[in-house]
Amino acid sequence: MDKPSPRQIKLLKIIVDSYIKSATPISSIEIIEKRLLDVSSATIRNDMVVLENNGLIAKTHSSSGRIPTSEGYKYYKKNILKPNINNELKLRLEKVFNSREASIDTILDQSVEILNESLQLPLILSSVENSETLKRFDLIQINEHEALIIIITNNGNIIKNTMSFNTDKQLDDIAICIRVFNDRLVDTPINDLKSNIASIKEIIRTSVHDYESFIRKIIEKLFSDSQVVYRREVRGTKYLTTQPEFQDVKKLNKILSFLENTNVWKHIAYNQEKSGKTTITFGEKFGANDLAIASTSIEINNEKKYISVVGPTRMDYSKVQGVLDFIKEESKKYAK
Repeated sequence: MDKPSPRQIKLLKIIVDSYIKSATPISSIEIIEKRLLDVSSATIRNDMVVLENNGLIAKTHSSSGRIPTSEGYKYYKKNILKPNINNELKLRLEKVFNSREASIDTILDQSVEILNESLQLPLILSSVENSETLKRFDLIQINEHEALIIIITNNGNIIKNTMSFNTDKQLDDIAICIRVFNDRLVDTPINDLKSNIASIKEIIRTSVHDYESFIRKIIEKLFSDSQVVYRREVRGTKYLTTQPEFQDVKKLNKILSFLENTNVWKHIAYNQEKSGKTTITFGEKFGANDLAIASTSIEINNEKKYISVVGPTRMDYSKVQGVLDFIKEESKKYAK
């Protein structure tokens, strides 16, 4: 993709912002009539062609207007997005966090209620049980090229991962990993998993045949999938029906199933642990092309919680990220 010019980036911002607000494709004529860019109509049309050729916008079948593509939203998130929160919303949330006598659960309940009302989108409130620990790792060979790794926790939760291998040496490497896991990770709390994995990587590296290209990927996949979110609550599903994208009953049911997909929230929690920042993940990663998830984590009194806003790819990213960033910062003040 050719790098867009500053004017083309401004045009892309206009198209994304317009589509976020109206859910209606915008045409070059509208941009000209509303004087959104102080350039000629020919220049706007040419720039639209460039953005379209770069896969950042697409022409709809039902009109002459353009809408952002998934790549357009990704570019917007990475290069254009500026988090923002309005004063009224900020004051309401500050009031909640200033209630020092309130528990973290009360603060989150009130914050989520405000977010639901303001964003008109469903939220996922999730957490990892502090008491959950890893108890045992098992390896079962399924066939000539696949093995099943089973992780069992102290609460009886079972996590299964299928791993592929091409040679007997690779299977041996997996078996060595499992032995190290059982020696070093048993009784490790879920919350301490990240630091403990880091401490055993060098042990595994010196014990296996093919660490860099094979075992390292297995470890990353295994523990990415195993960051188990044990408590999860969906708030505000009624707001899905207010979004034009989800008016179709079949599509709505698909979204509701997505909200209940445990693997999605395991992945989101794992990403939060890695980044420590508010993140935006596009649903295509999970087979839900029309969705985006904005997530952040907060920690108060040694309790870590995850807040995720789920909406169409047309969601107001500036507002959503702005409010999640604000909640994250307020939680740090509360913890002091």
